[in-house]
Amino acid sequence: MPNINNATVANDEYEVIGETQWQVLENSGDEQTIKIYGFKYSKLRATLFHTVCILLCGLPYFVLAYYPSYNRFKYTKCSLKTADEICVTDAEGLFKTEKVHEIDLNLSNHRDNKLRYFIYQHSRFIWLNDQGAFINVLALNEKLTIGLLMENMSGINKRQQNELIKLYGTNSVEVEVKSYWTLFVNEVFNPFYLFQVFSIILWSLDEYYQYATCVFLLSTGTCMLALYQTKQMSKNLHKMAGSTSSFTVTVLRPTRMGREECVVNASRLVPGDVLVLPPDGCIMPCDAMLLTGTCIVNESMLTGESVPVMKGPPCVSPEIYSTENHKRHTIFAGTHVIQTRFYGNNQVLAKVVRTGFYTSKGELIKSILFPKQFDFQFYKDAVKFVIFMFCIAAIGMGYSIWLYVLRGSLATTIVLRTLDIITIVVPPALPAAMTAGIVYSQRRLRRNKIFCVSPPRIIICGKLQVMCFDKTGTLTEDGLDFYAVIPSRSGEKFGERVVEVGALPAASPLVQALASCHSLTSIQGQLKGDPLDLKMFEFTQWVLEEPGPENTRYDNLTPAIVKPAPTQGEDLQNLDNYDPFTMEIPYEIGLLRRFHFSSSQQSMGVIARVLGQPQMVYFVKGAPEKVASMCNPETLPENFSSVLNEYTSNGFRVIGLAHKKLDRKMKWVDAQRIKRENLECDMVFLGFLVMQNSLKPETTQVIKELHEANMRLIMVTGDNIMTAMSVARGCFMVQPHQKIVLITVGQQNTESRPPLCMEVVGEGCPPKLSIDSYVLALEGKTWAVIRTHYPELMPTILSRGMVFGRFGPDQKTQLVTALQGEELNVGMCGDGANDCGALKAAHVGISLSEADASVAAPFTSQEQNIRCVILLALEGRCALSTSFAIFKYMALYSLIQFFSILILYNFYSILGNNQFLYIDLVLTTLLALSLGRAAPGPLLTRQSPPVSLVALASILPLVMQVSLVLLMQVAPIYLLYTQPWFKPVEGGPDVEQVLCWENTVIFIISSFQYLIMACVYAKGWPFRQPFCANYYMVITLLTQSVFVIVLLLCPWDWLAEYMEVEMMKTEDTEQTMFRVYLLLIPMLHLVLAIAIEATLSDTEKFSWLARAVRRRCGHKPDAAGDAACPLWPPKDDALLC
Repeated sequence: MPNINNATVANDEYEVIGETQWQVLENSGDEQTIKIYGFKYSKLRATLFHTVCILLCGLPYFVLAYYPSYNRFKYTKCSLKTADEICVTDAEGLFKTEKVHEIDLNLSNHRDNKLRYFIYQHSRFIWLNDQGAFINVLALNEKLTIGLLMENMSGINKRQQNELIKLYGTNSVEVEVKSYWTLFVNEVFNPFYLFQVFSIILWSLDEYYQYATCVFLLSTGTCMLALYQTKQMSKNLHKMAGSTSSFTVTVLRPTRMGREECVVNASRLVPGDVLVLPPDGCIMPCDAMLLTGTCIVNESMLTGESVPVMKGPPCVSPEIYSTENHKRHTIFAGTHVIQTRFYGNNQVLAKVVRTGFYTSKGELIKSILFPKQFDFQFYKDAVKFVIFMFCIAAIGMGYSIWLYVLRGSLATTIVLRTLDIITIVVPPALPAAMTAGIVYSQRRLRRNKIFCVSPPRIIICGKLQVMCFDKTGTLTEDGLDFYAVIPSRSGEKFGERVVEVGALPAASPLVQALASCHSLTSIQGQLKGDPLDLKMFEFTQWVLEEPGPENTRYDNLTPAIVKPAPTQGEDLQNLDNYDPFTMEIPYEIGLLRRFHFSSSQQSMGVIARVLGQPQMVYFVKGAPEKVASMCNPETLPENFSSVLNEYTSNGFRVIGLAHKKLDRKMKWVDAQRIKRENLECDMVFLGFLVMQNSLKPETTQVIKELHEANMRLIMVTGDNIMTAMSVARGCFMVQPHQKIVLITVGQQNTESRPPLCMEVVGEGCPPKLSIDSYVLALEGKTWAVIRTHYPELMPTILSRGMVFGRFGPDQKTQLVTALQGEELNVGMCGDGANDCGALKAAHVGISLSEADASVAAPFTSQEQNIRCVILLALEGRCALSTSFAIFKYMALYSLIQFFSILILYNFYSILGNNQFLYIDLVLTTLLALSLGRAAPGPLLTRQSPPVSLVALASILPLVMQVSLVLLMQVAPIYLLYTQPWFKPVEGGPDVEQVLCWENTVIFIISSFQYLIMACVYAKGWPFRQPFCANYYMVITLLTQSVFVIVLLLCPWDWLAEYMEVEMMKTEDTEQTMFRVYLLLIPMLHLVLAIAIEATLSDTEKFSWLARAVRRRCGHKPDAAGDAACPLWPPKDDALLC
């Protein structure tokens, strides 16, 4: 039962004076904070607001769809205590209002009879009257101890369940599948579609029906496709979330006589319910902690690994329960319980700890529904550029109004021509053209078995600066191969390396530990469990037996037995062979209790008993350093550290083994109750188990290519730091010329912060050179100390750190987030649930797992190797370069047409509908789509594509191109006016002549300009394939160039009439020569445009120029090496070992 009255509120950002009007909260499932404000609905304000909206023809309602923060004008601010609505804002500037609900609640430990709460992103926040603040309902169970959870095994009664449902909500993670109408309304309110509608209406009023119809059909098709894809994604997510209302579960209810079983709908489960798990297994509807018995669970939904996991109840202790720290005792929602096991007639019970969207599955669904938003420079600059284009449009509108008013034109003509300018300068097809490159990249990725759930992230792949890798299963193979066993001689040195079990005595404690210290289980006659345990057990050549209910061995108190495999012709050893006269007892070991592996404990243990022996034995295996800390120092070999370093530095995975004989008085019941801490002391060290973990074939080559592309690489793993450093050396992540400095935490002698020890690996001495000569390696515990006590060292760790070992899942996420805090674009590649948080936090998360948990990552690769990183980087650079080129091309297209229209307006002319149709639909659409089809270049280069549209290297060539375009349009007009045969159009208030020489010249020249700009921006290398490899672009340019040349030099009469250009008069030689001169202008334009792009758009030249200016100005570079790094030299010798 949650203790609502004792719940505390953590909010240090303000001091409460009177009733609070705002509060800072932490949203569950991520580390983001939200800020909430209290609001009351004002009828007066709402009436005024709706009146203004109606007077403005409803336009403000469209604005609200994109800027919901303006909804606050309908409310007045008030205290949180009296608020009807809660305004929620987050760090990303999102704004949302949520209704405050109030219901009756009758709980024994809740003083108020009312419950006030609001729901934000499926998280429920309740009002605590005593605290005067809202808290996340999850906080009610944050400080429950394991002992408290295991106290009540009878569950809760029906009345308590009904009240707790009010408090926590139903146990449901169902995702609503919105109707097509709802999706349509949301889609249509998109500014892109609103601008499309505005443009179509305007073109229809101007009798430009052909293009208006084409855009309408294109927009309708795009909208319908978007609706269909959104609906399918919603259906898939709904299917993945599943439904808890479709099945029932058995729970316990307290009665006067004890307890009874009740069947309830799974959606009515609440924290505190005690579940009875069926023997044949089930799909878990919630997160629950095991109270009794054990169960075999398939967690592939979370981890992607189909290896069954054995779970058991925890020991009664005052330790705070956490689903993250007590995974081995927690069964998570959505996972498959294959079978349960219990002793005698006891039931397998589990207590519900989390329900609904607070379960592991619920948090996963929330992370998909509400992904983290990233700001990317290109997108921000694109918005700025569009606003700038609107400003240019405003200038053109002002000029056209002045021009037409001066002529005395009709008001309708002035309005149409003025509004035309907007659709010309800001083309409605811009967003569609911009996504072309991303769409083609996504298709190519799909062909390479890389799937993307967030297409905009593809562009971010093009600016990856740091790539983090997990080790096991990512850089190295999933499985481990047995290498050797190194037996220990107590107090002496290690013995000879053993590769065959026959070289060890069968009854030695080392063989017994290898045969019994594991979590293997038999399912349908096959051994299942951790691959390391399987390899270890196969080495012993023993067999595992798990007695069924009918077996009375050990009085039904032993879940498993291990014994040597029978030799050929020998009967299986069993108790039936026991001869009371010869007293020959078969050699068997009973596994009485298992302490499953814990990442925090870094070890696992088992209480066993050798048949016929008077006392039990405790075996343990785990990280060598952890096992050594449990052992009597006298039992450790003299060369413990040197042998351990020898194997780990060569890339082997080393497991320590130890044992301890327990008190003879200890009975089976005592073994089930004893705490692990009481066992893991004064143990006898037995030796090392050495496993081999080889690199995947592709790893070394991919790492080499990424290094050559100037991408920084980091390894972050839960494995031993020495093994991690060896693998980093083996795959050349650490270059041969680089030395590694290992940072560790020394012994803390005073109350000051703990000292740091730095040692050059392989030299055994502190670093003496500048920091540029080294890369850094450290463990998770060192990371925690530096974050807490040495924040000034974090920039150095983040800039030079390369190998991070013994890192937990949360520390991996912390590392990724810290790197992002240094303004770096960070990628993460991993294969399991341990990386899930880091995969979601990274700009580019790549999962090599097909588990449901991997859906939260933007990218999933079905090829289980890191070649996908190269493919994504290539496609990202290609997509970014293509989007950049298309954006600049569309900007030039707009300005070319803008200049053409204003020039023609000036000469009482205008482009005809067929001319507009050819430019907008044929030329521009074909060229933009052809630009988008460019494939990525074959190699990653050290140079990365530009990302800023407002950088000097982007703006300067663009300004030069725009100036050249204007010059090349004005020049032929002046040339035309110098011709003796030319007669200009006679002006008038309503004269808009299409068929005239001014129109023909501008139309032909501008058509060439569209082709020239496409040719200039089709430059591929090094981020895209060469220009000639894009066959669609080459064919489009050739065919359209031929068409425009035909229009200029020798148009057929029917073609000239359709395109509304001047017909060819062969008898007039002066006109013929003029047409030839016109052809020379685009040729000159092409040469000059290519020259501008080749010389001014090179970012490296601008970087060199900036460096030269700084040197010229006498700018001193920062102090290098040891002076710039706070670690070199240490400022406080007391803080260093």
